[in-house]
Amino acid sequence: MYTAHLLVVCHGLWGQTSHIAYICRSASEHVKALESAVGSTSARSSSKSFESTSSTQQSDEVKLVVLPAKLNEWTNTYDGIDICAERVVREIDQGVHHSQSEYFQELPILTHSVWGLTQKECERIAQDGGQVKRFSIVGYSLGGLVARYVLGLLESRSPSFFDDVKPVNFTAFASPWIGIPRYESVWSNVFRFLGARLLSRSGAQLYLTDRYLPSSLVEGNQQDATKRKSSSLRLFKTKEKAEPLLSVMADPRYSFYKALSKFERCDLYANTVNDRTVPYPTGAMETHDPFSLARAKAQKVAQERDNDDDAQIDIRDGGLEIELENDAAIIVSYRPIDAPVQPPVESKPKRRFRFRLPLLLRPTTYPFSRPVSLILIVFIPITLPATVLFLLGRFVLASGQSRRRILSERKEMGGGREGMLARVGVGLAEVAESVRADNPEYAAGLREDLSGRLSERSNGHAGKAVASASASAAYESDNDDQTGFPATLKFLGSYDGVGTPPFVRSMSPPTTASSAQERVPTDPILTAGQLDMLKHLNALPQLKKHLVFLPESRNSHGAIIARDLRFAQHKPGTKIIDSWAKNFVL
Repeated sequence: MYTAHLLVVCHGLWGQTSHIAYICRSASEHVKALESAVGSTSARSSSKSFESTSSTQQSDEVKLVVLPAKLNEWTNTYDGIDICAERVVREIDQGVHHSQSEYFQELPILTHSVWGLTQKECERIAQDGGQVKRFSIVGYSLGGLVARYVLGLLESRSPSFFDDVKPVNFTAFASPWIGIPRYESVWSNVFRFLGARLLSRSGAQLYLTDRYLPSSLVEGNQQDATKRKSSSLRLFKTKEKAEPLLSVMADPRYSFYKALSKFERCDLYANTVNDRTVPYPTGAMETHDPFSLARAKAQKVAQERDNDDDAQIDIRDGGLEIELENDAAIIVSYRPIDAPVQPPVESKPKRRFRFRLPLLLRPTTYPFSRPVSLILIVFIPITLPATVLFLLGRFVLASGQSRRRILSERKEMGGGREGMLARVGVGLAEVAESVRADNPEYAAGLREDLSGRLSERSNGHAGKAVASASASAAYESDNDDQTGFPATLKFLGSYDGVGTPPFVRSMSPPTTASSAQERVPTDPILTAGQLDMLKHLNALPQLKKHLVFLPESRNSHGAIIARDLRFAQHKPGTKIIDSWAKNFVL
């Protein structure tokens, strides 16, 4: 009898399994090395925590099974975080309960790992009496949000998936925990407008323009009798205030947050600089971005010195000193320092004129060799307009295809919106109660028929009711002080160099969502809902933040996970992933 530890890995927007191949390989190789070191003793923890837990190791053999999610590749990620998560759960069910080898193939990079993902090995899970008893999940970029929704689906089953399976490791790499924030720039507004429309349902959810949970379904909300609707059709189609999906996922009353809080480890890896997709405040769940501020100051100093435009910016010139780990570009600590004193205006040397090429005309802008970059630059007058038209057309076409897939998926899952909410544990008792006075027949039918309908159509999900309002109030009273901000954000103990550095967390919260006087220009404009998300998510007791510093990468979003090792700028990400794997608890 042995225990199988299932590790699910989710890629990001426009992603494919090759993007997360190094994550899978590093985890497998680490476990292989650990088992070799331990010998016949079953490995129960990561290399860092092995000494403290070796005395409590069980006799059961533990083997790692890596499941890279495949059903959401490429434009399938347009379909929404919830739809993508439903597909991942389908893969988990088929991989766990049926050992279908099709979900563990097409990964030649992993064939030499400790637990070869071949048909023969998958059959051994059932033949040798193996059983999945431990569960971990990793999400990159959008995959981090998909992973959190997966937890809500698994937690809301009856019985809960985690009643028999122990949640161990949750990790998010460069994931937009609070969506894509808005900045004070024209480009930010343009991208928000286009992204929320051209990326189909996922775009609306990322930019917080979706209507996932109408206010009439939020627990504790009471509707006036004159405003109650007489049917579910009118109830759900009325233009009322609604909560976006990411706000619900960060709410402690719902299954997403409850499941996340059960994990033994909850690790967050966020880029501090050069992430063009997921900026630091949403990737690290912070209101203030000291790294962007320091870089802006350093760029100003470089301009005063008349440095070359392609020269590396020294962030110390912006008043910030960073200490990194010896073997990975992960920040151990950072602290403010005195910025270099600029010479008086009258003593400044006269600046010589220098012609500066636009960004698109610089060879260093492109991740290719200089000859290839020069060829691309020569054809820019032709390729740029054609590329823009091609991408716009592709986005429009992909969005239309996504809408058709969403309708098909919903029809297949059944239950409509009621079923969608019930599958993640959002109880509909409040709905039945709110319409009972005006339509008792509908309310009675909703209560009696919903559970049976869901059990037939929802792959074992059941509609668990959410926690009571008193439980929510108890949570608030335990975690908040008189200012309404979590105590964990207001006090920082001794720093061990593993979690969040001392200067990362804000020592006092912004008073409102639009406190322009307290916000510097490099900080995002956060809404009240996003501030609430930060408050709840930062209160997770087991949360550890790992800040990544890749100043030499033009776009560190892919580099953080070594997404494509053909690019030299992605190779430093291998050290980051290896560092994560060393702390992986088996």
